[in-house]
Parts: sequence; C-alpha cells; structure tokens
Amino acid sequence: MSTEHGDGPEPLKLESASVPELVAVWLNSLDAFTEVALKLTATAWNTPSPCPGWTAGDVVAHVLSLESEMHGDPLPDHEPDWAALPHVTNDFSRYTEVPVDWYRSKGRDVVLAELREIVEWRKQDLADIGEDPTELMDGPGGMRMPRVRMIRTRILDTWMHEQDIRTAAAIPGGLGSDGAWVAAGQFLSGLPYVWGKAVGAPIGSSLQLAITGPGVEFERTVVVADDGRARFVDGLIHQPTLRLASSWPMYASLSGGRMGAIAEAQRGRIEFHGDFELSQQLLPALSITP
Repeated sequence: MSTEHGDGPEPLKLESASVPELVAVWLNSLDAFTEVALKLTATAWNTPSPCPGWTAGDVVAHVLSLESEMHGDPLPDHEPDWAALPHVTNDFSRYTEVPVDWYRSKGRDVVLAELREIVEWRKQDLADIGEDPTELMDGPGGMRMPRVRMIRTRILDTWMHEQDIRTAAAIPGGLGSDGAWVAAGQFLSGLPYVWGKAVGAPIGSSLQLAITGPGVEFERTVVVADDGRARFVDGLIHQPTLRLASSWPMYASLSGGRMGAIAEAQRGRIEFHGDFELSQQLLPALSITP
C-alpha cells in the first residue's frame, strides 16, 4: 500500500459551521420537511415509510412530537396497545412510539396544523439560542449533549425523515440541501469507528469511501493505525484494502438504518473493490442511527 499526500480533501459543506449557521439549517430543514408533509395525499399519509411499522403520517407525527418536546410541551399521557406494535423492540422505540400512537387517532389535518404551529414556535425558541458550541443542551428523551452536536443530530434526523416521507409518497428531492450536507457530515464522522471497531478491520487496512451524488459528493479514506484505532488520512491510497463507491441516496439509506427499504436490485449498484469478506461486514455496520 502506498500513499501520496497532498493538501488533503476539500472540507464538506458546513463542516465547520457556527451555531447560528447550523440553527438556520435546522429551521430550513423543518420548513422543507413541512413543505413535503403538506403535499402528502390521504393515500400517501397512510403509505408505509422506510421506518419499520410507521406510515408517512407516523413519521410526520414523530418529527412534530420531538420538536414539541424540545419546545417544552409535555409528552402525551398515553399507553399504546404494545401487543399490536411488533416493531417496537426496545426502550428507545417505546419512547418514540408513545406520541406517534397518540397522534394516530387525531388524523392528518390535526397533525399538519400542529406541525405548522410548532415550527413557528421553534423559530422563536431558537432565535435566542446561545452560541457556545460546547455548552450542554437538553434534547428529546432526556438526552444532553454539546450544543453543536445536538443541533447537527436534529438536522440529521429531520433531513432523514424528510427523505422517509418523500420515499413513501414518491416525491424526490432535497438531496443537495444544506440539511443533506450536515447529514453527510454526521454519517462520515462515524466512519473511523465503523471501520476500526464495528467491522474490526486489521491494523494497516484502509477503507476508501467515494460518494458520487446526486446532491452530495465526496471521497474520504480511513486507515487502522498501529494502536488499533482507525483515523482519516489525507492524500490518495493506491490499492486500498477496500474501496466502496456508492450514490448519495444509497449511502444515506445504509447509514440511516434503512437497509430494509432498499431493494435487492438497488443494493447491486454499490461498487466494492478489494477484500470481499470485509465488504460483507461493512454493509450492516454502516448503520449509525437507531
């Protein structure tokens, strides 16, 4: 394996964005999500989404409920019929299912009206947000993390769910938005862990990832160092241990845990070159979201 070092790869769009810049992306992502949600017909509203057990309407209710919780609204006092919800398999999914199930009885018009209302409230909430990226921030489900990480997480979640309802309703779009680039950065940040720990690639092995669009394009390489930890490296590696080339929608689906929604024919469009065994371990390990 040989390496040619240059100036390093171009940074991803918004990779070094400030808190105000990311807040603008968050709010724009909520507006984009709402715009698509308002286009959902009654049929599309009840169409299964890539999220197991959820229709497109359920996904809308989920985004609404998370933003409502961050606004300060109490969670609904509701106990679903868990026996009728086999897709709920852990504590996290139980937490997210409660408000979604509660909204199922409210109907499309009520959910959409409340979504539009909460987005306007969130614009007011976030107008006065602190700008310190490291200050801890409260999020849904009692999670607490540095402000910049929380905001990026919410952008990723909102953009991913926008794609979920677009998929259910066959409304393509949003692949090159600022929210898409933040989502790409979040997925990419987990690549060293995926390669070094989840896959367990041996010391010295390299993974070259090429995302070919549409909307988002980039190329990055990670190598497992002598200490067993994988890290990004600059320059070009000739004959990497494994090279993965994928379209951006495919990579987002894999990293977002939507493998069940990917048809076998679509999976065949992923191009692998190199170690076959590691390639088979890499695909399921790419999923970094619950």
